[in-house]
Amino acid sequence: MPQITRLPQIKRSRIKSSNNFVLAACLMLLSQIAFGQASAQIFLPKLTASQAHWLGERIFANECASKRACLTSWNEGEDFPSLGIGHFIWYKQNQDEIFTETFPDLLAHLHETGVTLPSWLQPSHLPGISTEQPMGPATNGLGTVSDRHNQDIRAGNFSQNGKRQPAYSEIDSPWQSRADFYANINSDRMEELRTLLATTQREQARFIIARLESSISAIIMQSPEAERESIKYRVERLAHCHSPAGLYALIDYVHFKGTGLSEGERYAGQGWGLQQVLNAMDDSHAPLESFAAAAKQTLTRRVANAPSERREQRWLKGWHNRIDTYLATAALPMAESTCE
Repeated sequence: MPQITRLPQIKRSRIKSSNNFVLAACLMLLSQIAFGQASAQIFLPKLTASQAHWLGERIFANECASKRACLTSWNEGEDFPSLGIGHFIWYKQNQDEIFTETFPDLLAHLHETGVTLPSWLQPSHLPGISTEQPMGPATNGLGTVSDRHNQDIRAGNFSQNGKRQPAYSEIDSPWQSRADFYANINSDRMEELRTLLATTQREQARFIIARLESSISAIIMQSPEAERESIKYRVERLAHCHSPAGLYALIDYVHFKGTGLSEGERYAGQGWGLQQVLNAMDDSHAPLESFAAAAKQTLTRRVANAPSERREQRWLKGWHNRIDTYLATAALPMAESTCE
């Protein structure tokens, strides 16, 4: 009978202790990750129907000068149409770009909030898509030069459970080029699309707000740990103290100049997105005034750092005028100020 070699008790104890140490270290790491994610969560105020409608109108005014025709547009130099008050991106079949399309997510959101979509924008319109396919839960002179990259609130798939609606992701843009798009600009299908987007500004605004929460959480998570609490404090104070003006300022700026997370968005090593504005705020002043002042300061610095051949000074006045609209909204009758 072969002899069984047994580990001495002390060695076996050390092995068990080592395993316990590794397990404890893993659990600690996981708890730190979970804590970091939880501490980055932002809870923005819930808007009334009239506030959401107002916010949609303001976004529409800044993005499209309130022109209905702008709801269906294709910017020169881009390879995709931009639709709705938030200029949501829609790709044709098999198109792959640095921006992530968001229009299919908006369609899912509209469907789940009870909006009747045109038949050609419904999954049942597509061959091989069952009409009984289960759907997931609902997704929830001004300056006009924008800096939108793949980390702004137009980018990234969104739904409450972090997954795109599978059926709506199959709906592709039917236009193969900008020329094709504008050749059909007055077609029945395009008019149907404009009507849908013109009559759902409130729903689009709520969709944008939900996406904003995700973008701000990303800003917090990617900021140095020592800065995270102050950024979260400023966002929540701004959003809650001046509702809905604070939300409008946050949404418009991140649409306008991005999150500031991309390393490609730097002049002389300094960015100009929402992250940089939040870092520049002065907590001794009222949040909306502090945000507007920090935004102007950040944009002025951008112009000073920009390559001279870009001649960005020509845009600065318009950019500042746009920032001034944040302060003007706080004086509207619907604005609520709960700050001391």
